[in-house]
Amino acid sequence: MIWHLVGVLVMGLCLGGMAFFVRKATRNRLAKWWIPASAAAGMLGYLAYYDYDWYAFKRSQLPEGTVVIHEERGRSLLKPWSYLHPAVNSFVALDGKHSTRLQDRQRLVEYFEYHFHKDPLERLETQAYVLNCETQERVAFDDKSGRPTGPVENVSIESAIFRSACR
Repeated sequence: MIWHLVGVLVMGLCLGGMAFFVRKATRNRLAKWWIPASAAAGMLGYLAYYDYDWYAFKRSQLPEGTVVIHEERGRSLLKPWSYLHPAVNSFVALDGKHSTRLQDRQRLVEYFEYHFHKDPLERLETQAYVLNCETQERVAFDDKSGRPTGPVENVSIESAIFRSACR
């Protein structure tokens, strides 16, 4: 977070400084407002770049075999560029390393879902699940105690979760 603030300030200083030197090189023929407008454009440009690049950067850090099963895009009043093309604000990835067991002639798959959120402070939430490939049901559980933590949910056969885990 602090490095993004530093990046915003550096971009503002660079573009504002370039506008200042252009104004001096033209012997003050450019208007004075050109300097802060250039600095503001640099800052907003950096913020828009980071907003759109965050998702690709996070995906490049995921290990091989990880499947993104859900993306969430959002608009914000503080990000006017998001009304033209909303950027990905959060996504859910399914770990490609899951374990499969047979129990009572039913195939059970244990896997982890990772929820990445781009808030003012980036955060990651991890949840363990058990998916029954025969009944298309899954339940969240606590990976430390091994006890279920949520209700049983139905999973569609066409969903990315089912296709990835029960292939």
